[in-house]
Amino acid sequence: MKKSFRSLFLSVLTLSVLFAFTGCEEKKVNKGPASPTNLVSTKRNVIYTYTLGDVMYPEQYTHIIISFFKADGNGNVFEKSFPHTADKIISFKQEHPGIKILGALGGGVYSEFLTPCMLKKDARTNLANQLAAFVKSRKLDGIDLDWEYYDDYVRCNAAYLDLAKQLRKKMPRKSLLTMAGQQASQFYREESIVEMMTEVLDFTSVMTYDMDYEQNTNNRIGYNGNFTKMRRIMEDYAKACNGDKSKLNSGLPYYGRNYKIKDSQVHYINEPCHVFAGTANYTVVTKAIGEARGKNPDAYDDDDGVAISVKNHDLFVYDNETTLSNKVKWSCEAGFGGVMEWVASDDNASATLQKAVCNALNNY
Repeated sequence: MKKSFRSLFLSVLTLSVLFAFTGCEEKKVNKGPASPTNLVSTKRNVIYTYTLGDVMYPEQYTHIIISFFKADGNGNVFEKSFPHTADKIISFKQEHPGIKILGALGGGVYSEFLTPCMLKKDARTNLANQLAAFVKSRKLDGIDLDWEYYDDYVRCNAAYLDLAKQLRKKMPRKSLLTMAGQQASQFYREESIVEMMTEVLDFTSVMTYDMDYEQNTNNRIGYNGNFTKMRRIMEDYAKACNGDKSKLNSGLPYYGRNYKIKDSQVHYINEPCHVFAGTANYTVVTKAIGEARGKNPDAYDDDDGVAISVKNHDLFVYDNETTLSNKVKWSCEAGFGGVMEWVASDDNASATLQKAVCNALNNY
């Protein structure tokens, strides 16, 4: 009797230890630390990308927009201009549920090819049909419209509205339709585009960057992500939409500009330079100024919210973690629906800017 009791006791003890050990291990696996980049904000976080692989922390985004579809003058979509198959998109969604993936039409590269199509009724209808079919075949969540660089606003915005309405009818019922909004006041105040933004689109991401194109040729320093202009444009967009800010995203650039200067001192907006030396993404900027940080640390133009750094005769004007966080803070506190970033591949290998934007959004 004693021996049996002892055996039973040891068996129960062994099972208890095993159970406790197994339960502890299971708990450890299920309770792993959450990624610091997970988006917990109630705001939208939208990023443009050339490929899904460029987005290093997908969970911090609500929408990923793949750029760009190319269309010809008859409204035919070049499928090869879109880099992902349906299987790739499906598997990505399975790994990252809840993220909406859209395809963008046009952009700065392909808008010149898009314009002849948009101004012909039959071609617009063909384009709408092909885009709707593409959404279905590639398992996309919708289309982002990015037709840029036109100036006949009454005519072009009416054509834009027509395409948007056709797409709404032809895409699957729950598909999203969004737009990248231009800076020109004639664009966002014209009647057709206001109707498009308020009644047809799910949201508009405003391109509040490329603010100083004229400075590319006149030997003067310009600010790409000019905070003063950004605030004004966003508030003007809101007025055009009858005060509804919920469907508007503020644009944030991941690239800046490079100017050749005569010395190694910080120069500010409208001051002379030798020449505009091109755009510079955050990888280029941080690599170029890394060795010089001790001697030439970042200077900030507080009014216009930009970082300025110098190395030798190169002056860089750009956005960094601080300036982007300030812009996110303003956008959220001003009541806008979220932010948009252009473009994932312009961030550095550590995704420094992507994480900074997410961390700032997570306060709201």
